[in-house]
Amino acid sequence: MRISSLLLLLLWSLPALAFDLEALQARLAATPDIAGRFEQTRYLADLDTELVSRGHFRYERDARVVWTLETPVDKRLVFTPQDAASLDGTADSGANDNDDRRRQQAAELLLSLLDGDWRALEQRFKITLAGDAEAWRVELVPRQQAIRERLKSIHLAGGRYLETLRLQAANDDTLDVAFSDQRPLDAGETTSAESADGE
Repeated sequence: MRISSLLLLLLWSLPALAFDLEALQARLAATPDIAGRFEQTRYLADLDTELVSRGHFRYERDARVVWTLETPVDKRLVFTPQDAASLDGTADSGANDNDDRRRQQAAELLLSLLDGDWRALEQRFKITLAGDAEAWRVELVPRQQAIRERLKSIHLAGGRYLETLRLQAANDDTLDVAFSDQRPLDAGETTSAESADGE
């Protein structure tokens, strides 16, 4: 009886112990396409200044992230797996592209997370997961020197959806993104949006 009771206790405990990166991805992947709003705060360490922008986004699985800034400027960015800048900094860009590249990195990370590309991320980062399905936190620390020269760490947190993203640069600049009003998109909304975009 004691052995049977112990086995039952262990089996009962398994779901709590089974929350790992695969379980997190399965939870996030339950909703194929989502839309919502974001508030983005950039802290520039050398100027001791914060820049805040707001807007909305749309994520279409295996396709793209549409990132639309509303304030303080009106700007629309589209990131796909094919043309998103790589996190290791190998993509060619000029000094004037720094802002877009930071946003691109955030968008690519969002694509990687929601597409379940943990295997690719693990090649570049040491990944630490804490919490459970309702309140999880992920820290990514660069493995490669090329990344460490620009990026200290990435922090993600959420529950049903990704809720916050924080990029800390090697020069102590930070980029914080808070997501809100997230909801799943149905097929009709995605199709209508594609037609409106003309893509």
